[in-house]
Amino acid sequence: MRVAVVLTARSSWAKLEPVCRALRHRPQVDLQIVACASALLERYGRVVEVVRSQGYDVAAEVWSTYEGATLLTSAKETGALLTELGTVLSRLQPDVSVVCADRHEVLAAAQAVAYQHLPLVHLQGGERSGSIDDRVRDAITHLSDVHCVATDRARCRVYALTGEWDRVFHTGCPSIDLANEALHSEPVTREELGGAGAPVDPRDPFVMVLQHPVTDDMARAGDQMRATLEAVAEIRLPRLVLWPGEDAGHDAMAKAIRVWIADHPAQSWHTLRNLPPQRFLRLMTQARVLVGNSSAGIREGAYLGVPVVNIGSRQVGRELGPNVRDVPSSREAIWAAACEQIQHGRYARSILYGSGDAGERIAEVLCGITA
Repeated sequence: MRVAVVLTARSSWAKLEPVCRALRHRPQVDLQIVACASALLERYGRVVEVVRSQGYDVAAEVWSTYEGATLLTSAKETGALLTELGTVLSRLQPDVSVVCADRHEVLAAAQAVAYQHLPLVHLQGGERSGSIDDRVRDAITHLSDVHCVATDRARCRVYALTGEWDRVFHTGCPSIDLANEALHSEPVTREELGGAGAPVDPRDPFVMVLQHPVTDDMARAGDQMRATLEAVAEIRLPRLVLWPGEDAGHDAMAKAIRVWIADHPAQSWHTLRNLPPQRFLRLMTQARVLVGNSSAGIREGAYLGVPVVNIGSRQVGRELGPNVRDVPSSREAIWAAACEQIQHGRYARSILYGSGDAGERIAEVLCGITA
């Protein structure tokens, strides 16, 4: 049974690794991991090397990312990946393929699979998060044959889109499997942390910043990043800043981080390009507050009980646990919410997005398709 898992971005491996782990332990499965797009690039952490370091074979690499990180390059990347990935899948001939989430690269992957009449399984359909991502996610839903969703609301929405209840499975989100492991793991040490900047011991209190561009507001990406950095600078704790993901507006945000840190050398700033998913989630459990707009704060953060300040419109419509405070991209609002969340401390665990067994449940669905 040949199962192709298409990895397109840094954030997706946290969702796909538990599924790959469960599939790898099934002797009847030939796992074919296809690494694409920004998952291959050094500036986004070269996630493909994380995959290999965890003992997985990579069946193919598909290069398709353009320089610039704009709306135009996103459109071009979609076409480039569709062209190249279509050829790769024609060669691999999987019995079933798996794609995850809502990025433009995932739409290309879904098209490459569906147009060759190969069965397609989509993870994380039925959710809402604003901007063009909602339309992309729904397009992938329509192209897919089977859907493994994270919440009850998402299952109902996919059914409303497809009319096929028996093809929609409420499995939970696989990244919660890793979050559950993180809760029972040792803290990240200074030696494991890596990165650059002021030395930070993550076993001491710190603020974690992870903010991505809002694709339909990319002209303000740099200003939005600066507002966050200004707010966090007023908190008297070390700051760990992860680089933004590969979206239109990335370059402006990355420049804002570099300029800010260069202009404030006396402050304690430490930057991280990428961490393996398990280490990233262990680090999240140690943060006093996570500030930004990453879905990690909403999904895994809810399960971990990490206080989160969610900024702006990137996650509009996403189901929220009690750990999240929504604020506009304003220095004053971000600072006030971060102080409140630090004072509040840990939240009770929420299983809104799963209880820690999604990888096995999704593997069962996949093996049922290919049997």
